[in-house]
Amino acid sequence: MNETELSELMTVSGFFGFLAQQAQLSPDKVKQIYMRGRPWGLWPPDLDLSREATEAGVDVFTYLAALQPLLDMDTKQKEAQLAAYEATLTGSETSQPIPAIRARVEKVAASLGEDEETICSLLHALYAYRQRVGQLSVQKVGELSKHKMEQEKAASIEKLQRAIVAETDQRKLS
Repeated sequence: MNETELSELMTVSGFFGFLAQQAQLSPDKVKQIYMRGRPWGLWPPDLDLSREATEAGVDVFTYLAALQPLLDMDTKQKEAQLAAYEATLTGSETSQPIPAIRARVEKVAASLGEDEETICSLLHALYAYRQRVGQLSVQKVGELSKHKMEQEKAASIEKLQRAIVAETDQRKLS
């Protein structure tokens, strides 16, 4: 796991840099589009990561790692809706209703004078960001758990060794 990457992704510059790379746009363009389209619904609307992690008594990464299966399902659903909307842009028909995506993309595109494809590329980048942060959080929590287990194992071995030495010393004195 690259803890440096996770830490960087959690900064403003890391966030916009990741989006720019994924969407193949300049960081300034990404920031302009992102700020105009807020809120994007990156996380489910009823999810307040910081508050809920604090209430659960865990750090945000542990909370994200625990939520990752649900976030994966949500991301797949949002990506499917976005793909269905993109199909309408190319003239393909879709039977899936996509009013929320359509409204968001068209509103942001119109307010910035951008094409819908550019806004869609930013949405894809946002979903990729969420997935990457989630994956790195799962890895981090897994490594922390493994490290904790190794420490507990080492402490148990040390305790057992001390008991054996004490027993041996006791037998020598008897």
